[in-house]
Parts: sequence; structure tokens; C-alpha cells
Amino acid sequence: MKRADTHGFTLLELLISLTILGMVAVIVYAALNLGAQASARGEVRTTENQRARAALALIARHLKSAYPLTFQGEKGKIVYFFGEPNGLSFIAATGRPEAGGLEKVTYFLRENREGRRSLWVRTSAPALPIDLLNDREGGLRQETQVLPDVEDVAWEYLRDTQGSAGGKAQQEEWLERWDGSEDLRLPAAVRFSWRARLGELPYEWRIEVPLHVFFPSSDQLGVPEGDAGGRRRRRFRGVEGLE
Repeated sequence: MKRADTHGFTLLELLISLTILGMVAVIVYAALNLGAQASARGEVRTTENQRARAALALIARHLKSAYPLTFQGEKGKIVYFFGEPNGLSFIAATGRPEAGGLEKVTYFLRENREGRRSLWVRTSAPALPIDLLNDREGGLRQETQVLPDVEDVAWEYLRDTQGSAGGKAQQEEWLERWDGSEDLRLPAAVRFSWRARLGELPYEWRIEVPLHVFFPSSDQLGVPEGDAGGRRRRRFRGVEGLE
């Protein structure tokens, strides 16, 4: 009568089995970890997208409400709209209910102690010519962080020139600066671009906001009634999509 085979695993077979099991466990863990990281990055990107769209909506709302407030300065007429590559200041017809009237809107960069920059907006009301002339803010002042971490921002301003009676086509030019004491009008549109770093990839946004431009009457600016600027009222309608 044959005896049952009681032969078990050898040490080598046991080591091979444990090695294979460990490799499978490592692969499964790596796959799960990769999926978790991808999900976390997706959530961060979604949050950043929502924050960016909210920022663009706020900027567009302010710019679409830009008002060509005109007053007499020391050197002549001024239409209050001043723009630089990294910020701008203008008057908007989005005054607060408690103050009424117009408010001054200023977008600017602020750097923290770690050297990181963020985009802020300052609103102040009421916007009175005497305060604007003396670079003072209104009694109701508020500062809000729009974008918490940006690498670079750029503001640009569209100047368009109406063609003459000789048949010249209308010319358009994007400028890095806008001086309301020289141009005596609002820009036809404002382009805002910024770049932020999300993880290892740079992330860029851009928006162009056409302003509902209209010119003050000729008696305010001293422009002849037949001037092309006096005839012009609006250039753009609506807001272009995001790029």
C-alpha cells in the first residue's frame, strides 16, 4: 500500500510566491495611488477653473459698467480712465446701494512676504471729482482678492481711429497704457491676460471686454460737432468668449 505524498512547499517556492505576491501588491498600490493623485489634481483644476471664471466675471462686470466721468483738471479736461500693464483705475456705474452714484474701481498686484503675487481689486464710493483730483478714496472702501496666486498679468487697451471722409479704413491698436487726460475717452475694449502655475504646468487665461463706449458731448470736451469722435457712440456689443 502506497503512502500519501506529504511533500509541501520548498523554501525556494515559498520565496518565489511571496515575491510574486509582493509585486502584485506594489502594482495594485501604485495604480490606486496614481488614481487618487489624478482625482486630486482634477479637483484642484476644477476649483481653479471655477475661481478663474468667477474672477473673469467680476472683471467683465466692472469693465462693462465703466463710465466716462469727465471733469476739469489742472491741465484741462479729464476722462477718468488710467491703465498700466499691471493695473488700471476707472469709474464704474456699479455703486453700492448704501452710497449710490458711481464708484472708483482699481485693479492692482500685491506681493506677500514670500514673494508671491496676487491680483486685488479696490472699490471706493462715492467717486467725487475732488477726491479723484487729489488721489483720495471715497468713504466706503473695500479691497478683495480676485486671484490668489499669479505669475504674470497684462492689461491692454484698444484704441481705434475712425476713418476719414477720404475713405481710410478704421484703424485699431492695442496699447500697454491708457491716459484719460490725453485720450479724453474710454478705450474701445480692454484685454486682460494672466498666467498662473498649476502643479508643473503653466496655466493661461485671457479675456477681451468691449466697453460700451460713448463720448461726452462736444461742449464738455471742446470737440467740433462734425468730429468723428462726436459722431461715434459705440464700437462693440457683448463680450467675447474665453480663450
